[in-house]
Amino acid sequence: MENETLIDGSMLFTIGFLTILIGFLLIMIGIALSMYQESRSTQTYSNRTDASGRNTSFGSHLDSEIPSQEKPSTREARSEIKAGGVIMLGPIPIIFGNDKESAKTAAILAIILMLLSLLIFKISFL
Repeated sequence: MENETLIDGSMLFTIGFLTILIGFLLIMIGIALSMYQESRSTQTYSNRTDASGRNTSFGSHLDSEIPSQEKPSTREARSEIKAGGVIMLGPIPIIFGNDKESAKTAAILAIILMLLSLLIFKISFL
């Protein structure tokens, strides 16, 4: 009997390369969406205070021409950042997140990645 496998080396290389490419594209899309969301939030809050307490203007120069009595009251801008992630050490995931919803999403992603890695590992040794 010859040693037959379902997936040869070149096909496994192609699958790995496509997985890396998809991951890279997802990171780029995430960065672009983050930049878009940040630009929208700076347009919403044109006047902010920096760490030293000074007023920082992100708006156009037209805001500076309005007398101080006519300027709208500045509100403190609060942003809530939710973060979570998965670090895969082989098929074993390390899950982290700063709130329950992010950790739950990361856990679902970890389960999918773990099953995918085990499936690829099993198929490669058939």
